[in-house]
Amino acid sequence: MSERVAVVLPVRDGGRHIEPALRSILEQTHRELDIVVSDNHSTDGTPEVARGVGDSRVRIVRPGAPLPISLHHRFAVERTDSELVAIMGADDLAAPERLERQIAYLRAHPNVGLVGCWCGMLDTAGTRVGALRYAAAPEDVRRTAVRANPIVLPTMLFRRAAYDAVGGFRDDFGVAFDYDLVLRLVRLAGVANLPEELLAYRYNTSGGSFRNIRVFQREGLRVRLRALRAGGYPWYEWLWLAKPLAALALPSAVLRAIAIPYMRFMHGRAPLPSERARL
Repeated sequence: MSERVAVVLPVRDGGRHIEPALRSILEQTHRELDIVVSDNHSTDGTPEVARGVGDSRVRIVRPGAPLPISLHHRFAVERTDSELVAIMGADDLAAPERLERQIAYLRAHPNVGLVGCWCGMLDTAGTRVGALRYAAAPEDVRRTAVRANPIVLPTMLFRRAAYDAVGGFRDDFGVAFDYDLVLRLVRLAGVANLPEELLAYRYNTSGGSFRNIRVFQREGLRVRLRALRAGGYPWYEWLWLAKPLAALALPSAVLRAIAIPYMRFMHGRAPLPSERARL
């Protein structure tokens, strides 16, 4: 594999946190980087903050008009030409060894097309509020992928060839575009997580994903239905649809109230020895 990695950072009005997010990428132990900040027509001076980091590896691009989040991510990836592409969140923080560890994993596992990692969860003040720890080994990710999205979007590092082979990010399922990509990739190539917290993921309770939580639940349900109808999963995996259906029956205010405790309980479990043994 080529040593150069493209890191895409799609952002809109992320001026408050983008500088520390960018610095956490610039300070990676893996140094050969092409960092693409894709500004989706911000109004808060985000591009100026990004330019202010003063590093030649950072370049800023902008679509001709504001794009929905799915197509904006697609646009950002299309601005790269590296064999490996990583996604980074504009308000998240990467551990210094994140990319080095993920690249080493892909190098050692040529049949894996995408690797993520576990995350610590931060609130908007930067206080740790939990963790996101999903299935790690490729066979476990494949087996459980229709139950919940097993990959946190800003932890993704994928082979561009695998991404292109399945059609990349698309807008068929709106805000669940990243889950849609994962479920298509698990049919083509291995998908894995490193069982280490290599990213601090900021959960913004004033952001769009929190305000529109029912939309995320609905689109996630549609992605699961498509994957199940395509076949390849045992019949009992259909029973897991009860979870998003139950969530959609709740008022939005209740969903917002339980979102962080739910994720902390369901997705913050301790690592399994068997997962470490298989990686």
